[in-house]
Amino acid sequence: MKQGADKSFSFKAAFNWCFVALFLPILILGFTSSIFAGTCQRPEIDAERKARACSISITTGFLNTLIASEEKKLAMLYLERGIALSHLDRSQEAIKDFRLAIEKATGITLAELAQRIEANEDFLEFFQTRTGKELTRSPLSGLEPSSRKRFEGLILRLISEEPTSKAWSNWEKLLKEA
Repeated sequence: MKQGADKSFSFKAAFNWCFVALFLPILILGFTSSIFAGTCQRPEIDAERKARACSISITTGFLNTLIASEEKKLAMLYLERGIALSHLDRSQEAIKDFRLAIEKATGITLAELAQRIEANEDFLEFFQTRTGKELTRSPLSGLEPSSRKRFEGLILRLISEEPTSKAWSNWEKLLKEA
């Protein structure tokens, strides 16, 4: 008789193996994403390494969004990669990433954001002609507060770039398309 033949099936061992098989990859993805996200957001990293780190972080971050609601955090990673790609003279890819950053931050398309800003301006003009009083509101007041805050975060990060940089040029190209 074989020595291991009398062992019975253990639900506890099966559960432990399933737990390890399911959650260990998720844990590894989370750590990988956060390590590369940190590298992606460091200003002293050269553009090529930064673009690569952002790409890895976005990919692993996207996989994490299947499990948790982290899609909104990807906005800054897309912006950072767009800035890095701008510095590498890869304008079309940079503009695409800037568009994705806006969409991830606000939860709406760039065209819809432009419509909301225009509607806000129309409302302010209507209010002033109707009442004679001047009302001042943020052009982004058509967004929910959390979306507005994330979008403003993108703008604040972009402001740290030189106004004559390729990143600004690509950002302006994107806004002109809207």
